[in-house]
Amino acid sequence: MKLRKTGIVAGLLACSVSLPLTAAPFYLGDAANFNAYILQDMHGRNSDVEGRLAVAGNVDIKDYGIGLQLPENATQPVLVVGQDATVRDARIYHGDATAGGTIDIDDSVGLYDEGEFNNTHQFYADSSFDFAGTNTQLLAKSELWGQYEATSKVQINGDGTTIWDLTLTGDADINIFSIDAADFSSPNKSLIFDVPSTSYNIINVYGESVELFNTGFHYADGSKITDNRPEDGPAGRHTGRVTNNLLFNFVDATELLLHGVGFKGSILAPLADTTFYNGHIDGHFIVGNLQTPDGEQTGQVNDYRFGDFVDVSEPGTWAVMMAALAGLGWRRWLKRKAA
Repeated sequence: MKLRKTGIVAGLLACSVSLPLTAAPFYLGDAANFNAYILQDMHGRNSDVEGRLAVAGNVDIKDYGIGLQLPENATQPVLVVGQDATVRDARIYHGDATAGGTIDIDDSVGLYDEGEFNNTHQFYADSSFDFAGTNTQLLAKSELWGQYEATSKVQINGDGTTIWDLTLTGDADINIFSIDAADFSSPNKSLIFDVPSTSYNIINVYGESVELFNTGFHYADGSKITDNRPEDGPAGRHTGRVTNNLLFNFVDATELLLHGVGFKGSILAPLADTTFYNGHIDGHFIVGNLQTPDGEQTGQVNDYRFGDFVDVSEPGTWAVMMAALAGLGWRRWLKRKAA
């Protein structure tokens, strides 16, 4: 069953203005506690999620790792499934796994780092996590943020037929960008980010179908945003500079295809049937469904977090938040008047 927008934006507006700054002006709610959050079902092969994974529906994973980058003394379940779980040849690190429905595992599934910490390191039945409420929050937040007017500039460079790069420039504590899905889906291009290192950046992408491949992510000087180097161990993990500042909100997307790309930033696409393979994402990965084509490896999800940087200043945060909310209210008034 397809997820649909809830129409409860007005209620979320009230919540937004009451959020403490420590929770960030763009807070993902309980989903923020997970590296990957799937609102419906997940089919994954030959990959891993470095942090915690939540799947509201059914999960079917094989040759998979979960939680490797979590601290050894973590106390929350690493894998949380709302319905049935089918797991083979998997490694679950630093904690428990739970499912609200049938648990179908065998001795090829291991839960590691047993003994001295607070988890039982077992896969057990539990349906206490509020998936329905969290899904509703995510749908409403995506709709709300998608209605904000752009405050910052996207410059499209090309020859009229081919897009070479999109440059996103913003100098505020909070920058809102707007991109058409067709432009965002153009292949063989660069995305260039010229934003402060302590800024929140919401990139609203509008359109029902998005495909991203052969796209590079770059700093303002044109250099590539750093990838991790697993061969160097902990020292090979990049700091998250710029990556942790970016949230891509796929406002209308019901179909999202990602392949051949190292995605920098977090994804919020709660309506999207998502196919992700031959690539990785550094950030929160929040989508409707997640599928992997036969014979392909599911895209890797690396444990980086939107907003994981120094808090922005209170005056700047509230000024932009209130301006955005006022703008949204003004557009709604105009629509009611026109009707």
